[in-house]
Amino acid sequence: MKSPLPAEQFAASIGSVDEAVSLPPECYTSPEFYRFEQEAVWGRDWFCVGRATDIPKPGDYYTVTVDKDPLMVVRGADDEVHVRSALCRHRAMPLVEGRGNTRRFRCPYHSWVYGLDGALQSAPDLNGHPCFDKSEIRLPEVRSEVWEGFVFITFDPDIAPVAERLGRLSRQLAPYDLANLRSAEPQQFDEYAWNWKIFADECYHCAHLHAKSWNPMYPTPSERIDYDTPLNDVDNGIIAYELIGRAPGASPTRTGEVLLPLLPGLDEDQQSRLLYVTVMPNLLIIALPDKVKYFLWLPTGPTGSVFAATWLYPESTLGLPDFKDVWQMEKDDLAQVMVEDVFAWTGVQRGMHSRFAPRGRYAPSEVVLVRFNQWLAERYRSEELV
Repeated sequence: MKSPLPAEQFAASIGSVDEAVSLPPECYTSPEFYRFEQEAVWGRDWFCVGRATDIPKPGDYYTVTVDKDPLMVVRGADDEVHVRSALCRHRAMPLVEGRGNTRRFRCPYHSWVYGLDGALQSAPDLNGHPCFDKSEIRLPEVRSEVWEGFVFITFDPDIAPVAERLGRLSRQLAPYDLANLRSAEPQQFDEYAWNWKIFADECYHCAHLHAKSWNPMYPTPSERIDYDTPLNDVDNGIIAYELIGRAPGASPTRTGEVLLPLLPGLDEDQQSRLLYVTVMPNLLIIALPDKVKYFLWLPTGPTGSVFAATWLYPESTLGLPDFKDVWQMEKDDLAQVMVEDVFAWTGVQRGMHSRFAPRGRYAPSEVVLVRFNQWLAERYRSEELV
């Protein structure tokens, strides 16, 4: 599929941070470019749709929509995670919304029933009909893999396993024991009116937009931000930086320190850092001394997306008598930071529609955005070669 924007327009957004400029505004607003990007990025790579640890028992499920495709993530009777279309094979009615536990999925329209394996079990008035073979009907399955507790999917049947792409990162994040962390509450998506790329993470804004919220809790002068951490692996879509705290256990809370037990696998240096790791195109892992947070986003249209922010802890922490009170305190401490982010993301999307929307220069601390662009530009280039 050919890009509606000339390839040379992307060339200006990659390379040296001293020369690169931001992506063309049309990348954030154009319906034609959005359709191209759905094929180039979301149609040909692995991306995250949530946590397998949120569906621990057979029959547990949650739903997620990717662009225009409603999907269900289900723990099957085989105890494996499966991702399938959530649409009935009769009239495309969504079978289920939200999350829950079930032994079968019954369409609310005409009561067609499907098992946890996706096979049609019953179709009223058609069971036993000579011109209808229900054994031929099942919910389409989407290729999926679980990596460190995260569920990844791809619409590309030929791409290499996600574990190959993220194997090095698994080893680097091993002290955090990601696969065994559990959500304080299951992920919950909220809808927002901006393009998914606006979620691209950087900390240039930390000392400015968050001067009165984040910085009093966790000062982030430029000399305490490591943009060249070995976590970076742009070829495999891993873009990272680290914030270096003043002491082990430093954390963005009202006390400036962790409020819950430190993760047991961390050494003293790791206890002093916050890791920000974007797994392209839609997962940001934030590893702190006492927990791991993750941000997840999915596109809904050229100027729309959904976003979830979820907190992960060891089972031992979740079981503490005062956990809910302390966790609520942590959320309250960071609430204003999110308000400020939403304010900025909303403003940027609005500005992208202007005839005066710029292709602005990047500051040195925005090198993470240039790396983001590099990964994207390679996907755009590859799509045009298909």
